[in-house]
Amino acid sequence: MSDERRPGRQVSVNEVLARAGDVREAFDTIANTWSLLILLALRGGTLRYNELKRTVGGVSERRLSQTLKMLERDGVVDRKLVRSIPSHVEYSLTPTGEVVVDSLGELLTTIIGFSPQVAAARRRYDEKQTQAQENPEQSA
Repeated sequence: MSDERRPGRQVSVNEVLARAGDVREAFDTIANTWSLLILLALRGGTLRYNELKRTVGGVSERRLSQTLKMLERDGVVDRKLVRSIPSHVEYSLTPTGEVVVDSLGELLTTIIGFSPQVAAARRRYDEKQTQAQENPEQSA
């Protein structure tokens, strides 16, 4: 694999901007809440549709189906029809999906580590907004 396509390689801002359309499309698919949760659920191994739905929790059938199709189209999730009685569908990560999920693991660890600071910042912000609404002349 050339250095240009190697997973984990540092990418310059100019490269991202030059390929903005491709990058945005991939980012839009992978960075939405349902995609992240689905990818993390599949990190543990192959799951059937209903197992995936239960594991993710709170996702509608329509949204789950749409998101799985997008992830399959982008090559990060594999869909396999198992012909048995009854037949069923299984979903798993592709090798590309595994690389993506490994990278997401680091990001999620960072986010979880900062969650107390984020919660405190939100409380401070909400308190300021409440005070500004109660005393509009003081916030001007």
